[in-house]
Parts: sequence; C-alpha cells; structure tokens
Amino acid sequence: MQQIQWRDRFSIGVEMIDHAHRRLFSIVQKIMDLYVERHENKFACVEGIKYFKAYALQHFAEEEAYMRKIGYSGYLAHKKIHDKMRYETLPELERLLYASDFSTEMVQRFIGVCTGWLTGHIIIEDRAITGEDISELASMRLDSELSVIQSVIVSPLQEILGCHIQYVGRFSTKDDILNEQYYELAYSAQEGARLRVILVIGQQLLLRAAGLMFGIDFYEENDIVCFAIQEIAQNLMQRAAVDFGKQPDEFRLEQGRFLEHEEFNQIFKEQPPQYSLLFHVGQESFALCIDQAPNSALPVS
Repeated sequence: MQQIQWRDRFSIGVEMIDHAHRRLFSIVQKIMDLYVERHENKFACVEGIKYFKAYALQHFAEEEAYMRKIGYSGYLAHKKIHDKMRYETLPELERLLYASDFSTEMVQRFIGVCTGWLTGHIIIEDRAITGEDISELASMRLDSELSVIQSVIVSPLQEILGCHIQYVGRFSTKDDILNEQYYELAYSAQEGARLRVILVIGQQLLLRAAGLMFGIDFYEENDIVCFAIQEIAQNLMQRAAVDFGKQPDEFRLEQGRFLEHEEFNQIFKEQPPQYSLLFHVGQESFALCIDQAPNSALPVS
C-alpha cells in the first residue's frame, strides 16, 4: 500500500512549521500501517494516537508563538481553529476510540479526520501566515460571485488535490455526472439559521480525488474518505467566514451523510439551493449545492 505522504505543495516556507507538519503526516501513516493494514495489537495504536495528540498540541503552541512573534494579523481567528481541534475534536475522537475499544472503524475515522484536517488547515489557513494569499485576497471583489468562488472554493481545492479545477456555471439536475454520489454537510449557524452543502460527485472522481490527497488508491468509500471530506469542507467554511469578516466558528458542522438519488432530487425540487455550482476536473465534473435557510427549513435526519 502507498503511504499517506507529505507533499511539497503543502510547504508554507517556514521550516519549523513544515517539519512539524511532515512529522504529523508520518505519525498518521504509522497508525494506519500498524492497525488498519497489519492489525497489530491495540497497544501500538493507543500509543500512536497519544503521540499524535501530544505532538499536535505542541505544534499548535509553537505555531501560535511564531504568529505572535511576526505580528500575524489573523492570529486570533487562527488560534480559535486550533482551540477547536484542541478542546473539541481531538478529545471527542479519543472518547470514541476508547468507547469502541479502538475498533477499526473508529481508527479509520481518526485517520480521516486528522489527515483531512491537516491537509485543509495547511493549505487554507497556514499558507496565510506567510502572506502567500495576500495579493489574491486584496484583488478579490466580494461583490463578485465568481471572485468569491475562485478564492473560497476553487483555489484551495486545486492546492489540496494538486489538479486544475474549472468553474463552469450553474448546476442543474439535468447535468450529467457519471455514477454520481450525493454527500450532504449540515451546519448550524448563529441566530437559528442553518447551512446545507451538498457535494455531487461521481464515485470514481471522489475516490481519485481522495487518492490524490492521501497518496493511496481507494476502491470504495470508507470512513477515511468520508471524514476527510468533512474536514476539508469545514476548513473551507472557516475560511469563507473569515473572508466575509465573520468568526471562523460561525457555522458548526452537525452531520455529514450520503443521500440517495431520490432524496437529493426531492430536496432540489422542494427547495432549490441558493447556489448550484458546476465544476470540471479534466473530463469529469462535480457540483456544489449551497443553501442557507431558517432552522425549521432544513431538518436534520
């Protein structure tokens, strides 16, 4: 099996930070190799996860110290994202692991969440520390839908996946996406509003995209793929909030799930999304349907 690899495009140009990121990727790969692939004893997995958590917390502290030292203007928003991982995500993952006696499914969830979070956070948040995206954001017109799509969705996804993505225009249910899968992400927002994002993507493109991100050949959806998607989406949502002058935790993920074809069509028919965006990746396509509505309009199943 191939490795979950650090890739040069993940580098932000600060050796201390890049070294820590490389090490975190290496720890996650070791956990996968020992427990998911070779099914070694639980003790090895427990120790690996403890080491990942300890190293991640040390890295957050060092990265925050570096941001304070250089006077990074986005420090407080960035620290909030670290704090959510510190005090919510990692403790919850640890709780689930112990509750399941470190089942393969929960270990896969841990790997998916941590690798997806690292990949999205490095590209979307850590790159901003060195000012690599300042010129792009400075020229972005927030009243231009295409500029927002380019900055918030297309550019980060191209960096994460390492392939060209073209925004085509509005998506409709008549657009042909081969072997489409529908993945819904439901977010709660302030003042009772909710946000729903539905990814419409062909199965092979989904698995190929996951493979490009992880350096692994996936042949079917599993917890690693699903939770990595959630974390990438959450990072995109956090960046979108910051770009519009809001807090990074403006929208909090409630759930992610695959929808049946009929269920998606019914949603689209009853409440057409505010934004239905179609993208091309080579000869293949995917779509994002984004809808914000009052709490009562988007029930959670």
